[in-house]
Amino acid sequence: MKNNILKIGPGKITEIEQTLMESGISGKILYVFDPHVDRLYGSVVRPQIEAIGRIKEQSVDYNTIAYAMEVAERIIATDIDCIVGIGGGKTLDVAKYAAFVSKRPFLSIPTTMAHDGLVSPIAVLKRQDHKPKSLGCAMPSMIILDTRIIATCPPQLIKAGIGDTISNYMALKDWEFAVSRKKDEMNGYAYMISRTALDALMKTQFDRICPEFIDVLANCLVLSGIAMDYAGSSRPVSGSEHLFSHALDYFCEKQNLHGFNVALGTVAVLKLIDEDPAAVIGYLKKFEVDVNPRSMGITEDTFVYCMQHATEMRNNRYTCLHETDLDGQRLRRIYHELEEEL
Repeated sequence: MKNNILKIGPGKITEIEQTLMESGISGKILYVFDPHVDRLYGSVVRPQIEAIGRIKEQSVDYNTIAYAMEVAERIIATDIDCIVGIGGGKTLDVAKYAAFVSKRPFLSIPTTMAHDGLVSPIAVLKRQDHKPKSLGCAMPSMIILDTRIIATCPPQLIKAGIGDTISNYMALKDWEFAVSRKKDEMNGYAYMISRTALDALMKTQFDRICPEFIDVLANCLVLSGIAMDYAGSSRPVSGSEHLFSHALDYFCEKQNLHGFNVALGTVAVLKLIDEDPAAVIGYLKKFEVDVNPRSMGITEDTFVYCMQHATEMRNNRYTCLHETDLDGQRLRRIYHELEEEL
């Protein structure tokens, strides 16, 4: 197979056949899809796959580790040559991990931009207890991001993508902090790529969600994924705000989109380390990304508990929270400030 291929822009879904040809793909191709997405775009996708090889199909019903392994076993047992996946994060994470385990090329076609995992070397799948687990894998070998399709998805999913990219702000501070404490090593290329993604988003000329802004966001999310690939981990885009988000996944009764959790975590941790979050808050408000803990269904007690237990979520991720005063009264005061300011 040839080098990775990335195509971003309106109408790119019509370039599946060309992309597979450019990658030298032939033989059996497994089409992995979300049933709803397939109803919308299957008539465009299927003929292009059939023009290249023999199509096999896999509708994704679950996003568990066990299910992804079953798909990988099918790929290996039936001599599938390539996987084409279309849908949101759940479907693509199953396809991505199955492709990684089976060592097959993978064409990823995201239909939402809720988080940077769409193009990252990480798959988030559920364990037997239904809790999410981040698993290292590989970036898709081919990516088609049709911004016209992305523009039709619910605005909340686009706003979650904004929140996830904004969280690079805190993640990079945490990385610098960990390096200063000799708890981690710096990868200059990965740092620069993550910083570029953050700067491109925060310095955009657009002040509303429009096709041109979606192009910017798509490129930022791809850059974040590339930063992870360079670093060999999620370190360039994941710090204390992600540890807080993981704690919410475990302990909060109300489940919110990942991008909203990490955006809230970014603002909250900036307050905890006595840094001004005004730039982040202003940006989130400009695009109406609502991360008020009250409207997200995060109670004061849950907020305090998740902040105090965030560092337990990952043993090898040193952040500012490891050396920050997490006194309950202080956290409650910050919670009320967040209620007022967000």
